[in-house]
Amino acid sequence: MNIFQQKREKWLEKWLEALFSTYPSESALFFRNTKDAFSNPVGATLKTGLTMLYDALAAPNFDPDAAKQALEPVVKLRSVQEFTPAKALGFIYELKTIMHSGAESPPAEIREVFSRIDMIMLMAFDLYMENKKIIYSLRASQARDNVRQLLIKKDLICELPEIDPELAK
Repeated sequence: MNIFQQKREKWLEKWLEALFSTYPSESALFFRNTKDAFSNPVGATLKTGLTMLYDALAAPNFDPDAAKQALEPVVKLRSVQEFTPAKALGFIYELKTIMHSGAESPPAEIREVFSRIDMIMLMAFDLYMENKKIIYSLRASQARDNVRQLLIKKDLICELPEIDPELAK
């Protein structure tokens, strides 16, 4: 994985640029240029996550748990934003294009990292779907509670008082 360490800065910068390009130009400029993590939590999360993910992919001994840990905050962030699933996770495959265009390494080394990227994409899809399930569940609960409160307000239903289990005996 020597080539991936040698080209780390160049490839990581291109990968971050590919990710930032999925946002509107003003947002991308802000995410890219604002260094303070408190002023720019989205940019900081994306930069940190992709850096850790690149290092996990390029490591001699691939650790899926370390890759998942790096991937999780990025996917959580992308899953709450208004992206299609393909656009939310497509940045992962951009690394293949970047590496393929700038690699002179042996094909076996490239194939190994490409295989890891495919594994990362599957992990990302699982994480994305878990997060979307949580979001939709929260939205459904909120809608149910809103309708219930409206029905109570219009006197179409009433709240029943809690019954003490001791008195019910």
